[in-house]
Amino acid sequence: MEAPKNASWSFKYLLKIRPEITPILVGLVQEVSTSYIWDKLRPPAPKVPWHHMVWFSGRISKHSIIVWMALLNRLPTRVRLLRMGLAIETDKCLLCGEEAENRDHLFFECQFARDLWGSILNLCCISREGCSWESELAWATLLFKGKSLIVVVLKLAWSGHIYGIWNEKNGRLFENRVRSNDELLGDIKETIRIRLLGKVFNRLDLVNNALCANWGIA
Repeated sequence: MEAPKNASWSFKYLLKIRPEITPILVGLVQEVSTSYIWDKLRPPAPKVPWHHMVWFSGRISKHSIIVWMALLNRLPTRVRLLRMGLAIETDKCLLCGEEAENRDHLFFECQFARDLWGSILNLCCISREGCSWESELAWATLLFKGKSLIVVVLKLAWSGHIYGIWNEKNGRLFENRVRSNDELLGDIKETIRIRLLGKVFNRLDLVNNALCANWGIA
């Protein structure tokens, strides 16, 4: 079958990879899933150390996509756009207007983002001052492991912070919409509260009780 000119991109792609899929299916007698075929098509590669920061149970998909792109440094920040040759007025950060808007500055070095991350950590009962992208990533990669409530909240909060900062930056750029740090924190709190609504936690644990109270988790 030739690919119809008016077919969608995905259908054309399916037709294109038939020669790669055929050897996988030859000789199989049982039904196979699309995930099985996908795993066979993917080249094997070791997991990156931060994979659990993106693809974890209970994640919010739209948050994870932005986090993944940030970790790969593929978000179109103003510095990247200038390097790509796009004509933009300035490379200054839209949140503080002081430093060049690259990935490292935008999410943890910008004072607006630093204040937001500090407020998030306070809600998690953690006394720590954000430093840089690399230091926060190294800290999070090392500690955000396991299935305890604090780990789940921290993963959701980390993702919510990065998504929230990116969304706020785009809101100011494209919608002329400016929100305060408190408003952004309120959105993150509500998102986490809804995500964990109805989950069962050990209420005899004092840390869990404090987290539930701080984040409004019923």
